[in-house]
Amino acid sequence: MAATRARPQTREIFTTMEYGPVPESHACALAWLDTQDRHLGHYINGKWLKPEHRSSVPWQDPITGESLASCLQAQAEDVAVAVEAAKVAFENWSSLTGALRAQHLTRLAKMIQKHQRLLWTLESLATGRAVREIRDREVPLAQQLLQYHAGQAHTQEKALAGWEPVGVVGLILPATFSFLEMMWRICPALAMGCTVVALVPPASPTPLLLAQLAGELGSFPGILNVLSGPVSLGPVLASQPGVQKVAFCGAVEEGRSLRQTLAGGGAELALALGSESLLLLTDTADVDSAVEGIVDAAWSDRSLGGLRLLVQESVWDKTMRRLQARMRQLRAGRGLDGAVDMGARGAAAHDLAQCYVHEAQSQGAQVFQAGDVPTKNPFFPPTLISNLPPAAPCAQAEVPWPLVVASPFRTAKEALAMANGTPRGGSASVWSERLGQALELGYRLQVGTVWINAHGLSDPAVPTGGCKESGSSWHGGPDGFYEYLRPSTTPAQLPYLSESLNYDTFGLAMPSTLPAGPETGPRPLPPYGLFVGGRFQAPGARSSRPIWDSYGSIHGYMAEGGAKDIRGAVEAAHQVAPGWVGQSPAARAALLWALAAALERRESTLAARLERQGVELKTAKVEVELSVGRLRAWGALQAQGHTLQAAGLQGPVLRLREPLGVLAIVCPDEWPLLAFVSLLAAALAYGNTLVMVPSGACPLPALEVCQDMATLFPAGLVNVVTGDRDHLTRCLVLHQDIQALWYFGSAQGSQFVEWASAGNLKSVWVNGGCRRAWDQEAEGAGPEFRLRAARTKALWLPMGD
Repeated sequence: MAATRARPQTREIFTTMEYGPVPESHACALAWLDTQDRHLGHYINGKWLKPEHRSSVPWQDPITGESLASCLQAQAEDVAVAVEAAKVAFENWSSLTGALRAQHLTRLAKMIQKHQRLLWTLESLATGRAVREIRDREVPLAQQLLQYHAGQAHTQEKALAGWEPVGVVGLILPATFSFLEMMWRICPALAMGCTVVALVPPASPTPLLLAQLAGELGSFPGILNVLSGPVSLGPVLASQPGVQKVAFCGAVEEGRSLRQTLAGGGAELALALGSESLLLLTDTADVDSAVEGIVDAAWSDRSLGGLRLLVQESVWDKTMRRLQARMRQLRAGRGLDGAVDMGARGAAAHDLAQCYVHEAQSQGAQVFQAGDVPTKNPFFPPTLISNLPPAAPCAQAEVPWPLVVASPFRTAKEALAMANGTPRGGSASVWSERLGQALELGYRLQVGTVWINAHGLSDPAVPTGGCKESGSSWHGGPDGFYEYLRPSTTPAQLPYLSESLNYDTFGLAMPSTLPAGPETGPRPLPPYGLFVGGRFQAPGARSSRPIWDSYGSIHGYMAEGGAKDIRGAVEAAHQVAPGWVGQSPAARAALLWALAAALERRESTLAARLERQGVELKTAKVEVELSVGRLRAWGALQAQGHTLQAAGLQGPVLRLREPLGVLAIVCPDEWPLLAFVSLLAAALAYGNTLVMVPSGACPLPALEVCQDMATLFPAGLVNVVTGDRDHLTRCLVLHQDIQALWYFGSAQGSQFVEWASAGNLKSVWVNGGCRRAWDQEAEGAGPEFRLRAARTKALWLPMGD
């Protein structure tokens, strides 16, 4: 009997050109698991911790379902042990010179290089993703991250003088995270002198292996501690005494919940939410190159989320035909097979994608699926969804992996409206052979990272982040360092949590402000209105409140603003925003200088207003002089901050500093004129439009300044609303069209702002009820203002064919 051929002959292979399997052995991963008796615990303070009486969850192969090991679930006691180890390690680690920390990070990079096969095999085995993506991109990039940040740590004392590490950093990672996402965050934290406690999902062995490699270096145990447990332990980690920074990567709703849970806790929260990206294809693009870009963005196992695709109508049919033909060539299979394009992300990712497809079909969309994909769960085929009505709920929902939602557009203006019309602002790519058109679109997209004729490029020296509901944290480049630093003059933030604060009623009712008896003393000044849209106007409630001087007499009256007035001020700020953003830094500087000259002419009047409020005349004159100086200093800076840097062989990257948008500012009571001017000047210098609430105790100097702004500034650029601080704060933070809010008031107000900002995840800066030395340069006009007043966008300009 003739023998049966187990494999095709060479002639048949060249005839069919079919792929053959390229299996990657996972024996090294199994051997490492055997060293732990297939029972993984936590890695804390340089050693494994496997406490008794803890529940465990099985770690199963996401494709075969084979049980590989069991993983302990952390409890609150384990979190406390890990944080204490990090606090002890921080004392030694932060006191080292940058050169010594650089040496340690370099040694860790060499450890990763030594064990790179184990790392990529274990990561592919755990996540189901294609091993070639992890092997050829992620593990080498992890080594580059350590080497880059080691170099930056070496120069930290000079380059980052005046800054110090924040302390212990809590890192919370979701079930869909990748090994590289963790590396992007721990590298700058360790380089700057912080220590890390990472909470990773159960059945995530790669972070535990990384912590073990760091611990085996022996010199500094406790700088990297990894706990395995559910995301519900995140608030427990964040609320531990000593944790000064919390970095969270995950879903938008989880980030929103964490924002509310941590309000008032004192720890700063950095959010990186969602994983959807955008690809915009114009009629001048090289369609074949763009199709490969779509494949890289959605189906190469490089991205953790889905893709929203916008295609110009004139090339829609051509693009869909070529994209569908390319989809038929994609191969999915076991991640450890080096010849597959896509792996599998487990049953949860499969069910999420299936649910989205069913919802889209029920809303009228067409679905195309293709590719060489196993039919059994958890594999999901490459999927293209088109003809989804713009008003359909799925058109606004986040697209999960591995789906592409395609929509046509006619003009560039329509494309920008569609792209910027979603609440997410992560990353995008623009495809066009006309460089001017591509740059214009890239500049106007409201996202954190833009690639021109490429997608998914990354470099340790280039900042990566997002805006809107994608979060406001950054990693990579100098922006990544500042995430883990604070000014040396700023003390560590203490908790300001008030258990008695009622979020439902805070600022809801305004206290009565009517005078208790007849007016006494000097005749009060005429009442001021609200400064909205470039002019003074009566408040919507048609009411005013008295302003008392230091002698107990009525100094004047200010308008009682409310929700209706805030809405009008925000609308006026939005109307003027496009023109103000388009102004050059020199033009903005000229207006700040003009306002400084106007204040100088009003010096005697402003000093008199301050003196009557109880400020000594000499101090009042100093406050006016400092205010004039602040305006001139920000004008001389001509704040823009755009820089051009090279990213290896990938071409230059333009690092843009863009305005936040409509910025609301609640000013403090201390230094009423200086604080008002310091905050106003920093925000305007970077192109923001403002809605401001001046000092409640002494608003008259700010209102005097408004008289000059009425003649100097474009109408609506600065809007000043007076009234009850808590009520106006509530109106501002709940307004969905305000992109950022700075609050300098009470501890309860700070807590409420953090809690309520979860609505649209606006960027907030609060003082936690602590007073600020506005007369000191470091606290009243320091580098922290430059970081807070603008956001970064990285615009990639890759070179080559």
